Parts: sequence; C-alpha cells; structure tokens
Amino acid sequence: MTRKDKSSSDKGAGPPSRRRRTAQRRERDLIAELTLERGKTALRQTEQQLQFALHAGRMGSWELDLAARRFKTSEYCRVVFGLGPDDPFDTVDDLLALVHPDDRQKRQDAVNRAIAEHSEMEVEYRTHRPDGSIGWVLARGRAVYEDGQAVRMAGISLDITARKVAEERQVLLINELNHRVKNTLASVQSLAMQTYRNAEPNTSADGAFIERLHALARVHDLLSETAWEGASLADVVGQTLAPYVEQAGRFTVSGPVVQLIPNAAVTLNMAFHELATNATKYGALSTPAGRIDIAWRTEGGDVAIDWRETGGPSVAQPTRRGFGSRLIERGLARELGGEARFAFEPAGLVCHIRAPISAKLRLAG
Repeated sequence: MTRKDKSSSDKGAGPPSRRRRTAQRRERDLIAELTLERGKTALRQTEQQLQFALHAGRMGSWELDLAARRFKTSEYCRVVFGLGPDDPFDTVDDLLALVHPDDRQKRQDAVNRAIAEHSEMEVEYRTHRPDGSIGWVLARGRAVYEDGQAVRMAGISLDITARKVAEERQVLLINELNHRVKNTLASVQSLAMQTYRNAEPNTSADGAFIERLHALARVHDLLSETAWEGASLADVVGQTLAPYVEQAGRFTVSGPVVQLIPNAAVTLNMAFHELATNATKYGALSTPAGRIDIAWRTEGGDVAIDWRETGGPSVAQPTRRGFGSRLIERGLARELGGEARFAFEPAGLVCHIRAPISAKLRLAG
C-alpha cells in the first residue's frame, strides 16, 4: 500500500468513529432524559397518592416559613379550616385570625416547645369558621433545621370537630346518667317509704310497691328509646296504659302533640299509673261497662289534661287522702310547677291537671 493510499484510508476512518461517539452520547442523553422523566412521573404519582391519602383521612398538609411567617397549604388544608380557595390563608396572621382567642397561646406554646426540643408538635385548638360555627383542629408537625437554626416547619392539620362534639356529648350523657340514677334511687326510696308508711290494714303493700316500680321501669324503657331526650305526652299515656292492653277499647286518648323532658315524662307517668290503679280497684275499670277518657288541650299558657271516668260505681269524697293523690299533687308542683284537682262527680272520678308550657313541657313545632 502506498503512502497516498494509507492516508486516504485514515481519512475515511475518521468520520464513522465520530458518528459512533455522537450516537453514543445521544443514547446516553436519551437514557438520562427518560430516567429523569420516569422519576418525575413516579414523583407525581407519589404526590397524588399522598394527597389522596391526606384527603381520605381528612388531613391537610402545610409548610411554614418561620422567618417570613408565610404558609404554603394544600387545597384540603383550607377545607379543614372552613375556607374557600380564594380566602386569605397565606400568613401566620391569617391563621391566628381563625384560631379561637383562648387557644392562641396554647398553639404558640406547642410550636415553641417543638422547635426548642427538636420534637414533634401536636396541639388541638378551636377555630372560628367563616360560617360562624366553632371547629376543632388537630395540628402535627416538625421543624426543619439549617446550621442548628429552625427555618421551616411542615406537617398536617386534621379536622376533629366531629370527634370533639361526640366527646362533649359523651360527657353530657355520663353526667345525665349520674343525675338520672340519683333521681331514680330517690324515687324508689320515696315510693318505698310512702307505700309502706301509708299501707292500709289487711292490705299487701308489697304488691303496690312492685307495681309502682314496674310503672317507673316502663317509662324508663320509653325514655331509653330516645336516648333520654324526652317523650311525647301521647307516648307516656300509651306506655302507662300498656298493662291494660286487653281493655284498650275502654280508653279514648286525644290531644295535640306535646313534648316532655325526661323528668316531666316520669312525673306524668307516675300520676297516670296512680289514676289507673285507683280506677282498677275502685273506679271505672272495676266494672265491665266503665270507660276512661284522657284528653288534653292548651288553655292560655297552660296545658290542661283531663282524666275522666264514666260507667263505674258511684264515687264519693274519700275520708283520707291516699299516697297516690299526694304523689300526683306534689310531683306536678315540684317538677312542672303545675297542679291537680280531683272532682268526685256522680258519673265517676275526674282529675284536672294543669301545667304551664315551658322548656319542660312544650307544644311540638
């Protein structure tokens, strides 16, 4: 091979080599670009999964620049505070404007303690929502440090309003239960003392006492169905007359819807029980043709209830007042500020009950 031929061969080898190197660089760049794009896609998917998990858990994410006192929040973080997308929520001052004044110091103390101790911040506080309601927020977060100095804090905020409402209701129910138990024990004690103290000779006081306990238990069953929020007057009458279901055709019950708080329901239940017991022994229910009409209406600011017996034996003014009549009169006066009057008419006993309309006894609607 001549020198000229060799030189021509070397020149021809150069361009393909450069082309290979260029192609290799392009291949590496393409692989790097694809890897970067896959990483971005994976990051977006991770962020979407995180946002989905936070939203499902009713949590909003946030990041706070401690020096600038500015926030970056997720969309759902605004929802936690009852805010819309255009409501201001970019600074610490915007946040403090929403925090209940009595809880602002508690929140700031939790932030300061977490920064000083390099620990997790966790604090619960009340918020004023734009619609005027009170909300509860649980905030958790940690500070980020640079050269030993806290520069940022990031975390989540959780809407715990429903939990707080449930806790408050539980406390109220426990207190109410304690109150009911004490009242029930006092009622049982009073029933026992009055029943045996006023028992007539040659009669069984045990039977009367047990019947009164059964009446008390029935109204408790009725109130339990409404979680002790109260009962209607019609339901109380119906529950009281339940033992006389076989004689249902001998009763008529009518009147508007009247709602009773628990104590009022117990008082009227026991009053109706005493009247029904007396009717069974001496009044309308002691004869096959006897009837009882129970009707109530409003008169001025009162609810007037009439228990009227007909078709029974002749009645007369008793020579002594029994425990039943005293229980009715005292119970109505104590619990409802009401009164009861007994009329011993030729056709049968009539009991007129009046009680003022109030928070304890009110018309529905």
